[in-house]
Amino acid sequence: MAEKMKKRKDGRYAKQVTIGLKNGKPVRKTIYGKTQKELDKNYRDFMSLKDKGIILQEEKMTFREVSELWLTNEKVGSVTDQTITTIKSQLKTINAYIGDVKVKSLRRSHIEEFRAAMIESGTIKRYNDCLSRIRAIIVYAAHKNIIATDVTIGMKPVINSKRRKKRSLTPAERQIIEIADFNEFERCFINLLLYTGMRKSEALALNISDIDLKKKRINVSKTLVASKKVESCLQEYTKTVSGKRYIPIPSPLYHVLEEYVSGRTGILFLSERCGYIGAHAAYARFQNILKKLQAVSESPLADDITAHTFRHTYASDLYKAGVDIKQAQYLLGHTDIKTTLDTYTHFGYTDVKIDKLEDYYNAVKMQSESKVITIKHA
Repeated sequence: MAEKMKKRKDGRYAKQVTIGLKNGKPVRKTIYGKTQKELDKNYRDFMSLKDKGIILQEEKMTFREVSELWLTNEKVGSVTDQTITTIKSQLKTINAYIGDVKVKSLRRSHIEEFRAAMIESGTIKRYNDCLSRIRAIIVYAAHKNIIATDVTIGMKPVINSKRRKKRSLTPAERQIIEIADFNEFERCFINLLLYTGMRKSEALALNISDIDLKKKRINVSKTLVASKKVESCLQEYTKTVSGKRYIPIPSPLYHVLEEYVSGRTGILFLSERCGYIGAHAAYARFQNILKKLQAVSESPLADDITAHTFRHTYASDLYKAGVDIKQAQYLLGHTDIKTTLDTYTHFGYTDVKIDKLEDYYNAVKMQSESKVITIKHA
């Protein structure tokens, strides 16, 4: 039974709800809202939880249980499967530390202990990501009247002074890519990343039909969701809204792709089971690529080369080639152009000036060949 709505002295609206009996006396819960409309919504949400038997158990609810409620009610169905996978991984880390703590007993000190442990283990970025999830869960719990206060107020992300800056490949690193003893997959995959700037998950999701050699462009419209299984899960959409795009095939990539796709159908990069390549297999294959690069390098290979390094290199190439920032946004598939130094705008493939990029790659090739001739004569 709910009492009539009352306006408090602090301006908030409130009403009480009887949620049960204890020692023969009614147990009441007060629902709050800044406006009458917000109060009505909070009341409906509260009654929905009460009908499911959640409110009666709230005194004993753990952070783990609340995090599961939050994930189900706030995230499932509203974000991509890949994001759900990421969130579940973060919740596993969080709940290993504070999952068994009762929400009513949760204090800032619990999160600070978690923070200290993560800093000690050197997983600062992981902690910062987890802190954002913890905040969202606590705000959800407060909104549902499961917890009274936000214990994360004032807590700030940890600054990682050792975090490496994103960089592009050096001329020497690009040169050894040309002479490394790659197999068919390795040569095609690494050149695809270098000359298209695709995300690894986008490249691994490609089919042969996405490669249009006549129009010299690649249709990016899918992505793979990381999976602990051998095969990854294909998503029929890209990571971001603007991720669906066409990317031109420049001349350094054209012949590599032409040779690789010849006689093939279906998935571009097949796993050993003739499906899409899983996360662990993709990692292992990239490590083999790095080993082969090291084998032909005269100096120790840098330990910060990742698949994303090739994407950053492509972005750098676009800039050096004089490609307009809006065109770069389109080619890189950025939804928010803050990533590409401007405000968001829509851009189309037909407006991209491909000649600028082609001219740049031709100039790089000529410069590289000139150095080889000089070395031979020397």
